[in-house]
Order: sequence, then C-alpha cells, then structure tokens
Amino acid sequence: MKTNFLFPYRFKKVSGILFVISFVLLALFYIIGEFGTFEFKAKVFSVAGGSGLLGDEGDFYWLKTSITDELLMLLVIPSGIIYAFSKEKFEDELLNTIRLNSLAWATIANYTIILFGYLFIYGIVFLNVLMFAMVSQLLIFIILFRYRMFRFYKTEGNEERY
Repeated sequence: MKTNFLFPYRFKKVSGILFVISFVLLALFYIIGEFGTFEFKAKVFSVAGGSGLLGDEGDFYWLKTSITDELLMLLVIPSGIIYAFSKEKFEDELLNTIRLNSLAWATIANYTIILFGYLFIYGIVFLNVLMFAMVSQLLIFIILFRYRMFRFYKTEGNEERY
C-alpha cells in the first residue's frame, strides 16, 4: 500500500522529542499563567487586537505583545504532525488500519470536547477550550496510536513464544 502522505521514519525521533518538550512548556504556560521573565515580547503585525476585528486601532496595525504562546504553538503543532504522521520502521496495511482507526476516534473525541465546550462553557474561558481543541486531536491521536501499537507489538511477541 502506498503511503505517500507519511513523513520519513528518520523524522520520528527528533519531532517526538520536540513535541513532548514544547507541549509540556505550552501546558505549563497555560496552567501557571504567564512565565513572567520567560516571556518574549515583540512587535507583531495584527489584523485584530484587544478590541476585536475593526476595533479602535483600525483594521491592520503593529502591536507590541508577548509571543511566547504563539512560538510554543508554532513548535507543538508542526512537530506533533510530523511525529504523528511519520512512517513506522516497518509499514504494512495493518499499521495503516490502526492509524486510520486511531485518527477516527481522535476526531470523535475532539469534537466531543468542542461540543461539551459549546454546551457548558461560556465567555472568554471558551477560547481556552478552542485553543485546547487545536492540539487535542493531535494529542489524542498520538496517545491512541502509540497505545495500540504497544498492544500490537506486545500481542505479537506473545504469539511468537508459543
């Protein structure tokens, strides 16, 4: 089976390490709040700022703000995608089935989280739910796929012993 959409296996280890480190830092950033001195401030181009789209500042303007969370998301999302969708050492159709099944369940779980947020969470806190939803499908997929791969290899090893 052709797997042209998967990244090469050699990217898996580096992207996995980068994903874990950046995800932990992102989680700490949102749990603790602000990192204080570990905060990068820069002047960035903004389409919409604190007062919303077409607010007081106008349509497009330069804004000095903290870009720590943007930088962490810039690391989390691409490294997570590369890690999740890199080939395994030995690719076959069973692995593709496990990958597809894990992706389907991750999508269902992610939209369940979003629907829960729409029904029970209101105000500005809902934006945190949406930010979590950006990463949750990727995280759930990685956890499900790795768990199913672990179970597959564990079962395969037991069958060969008997």
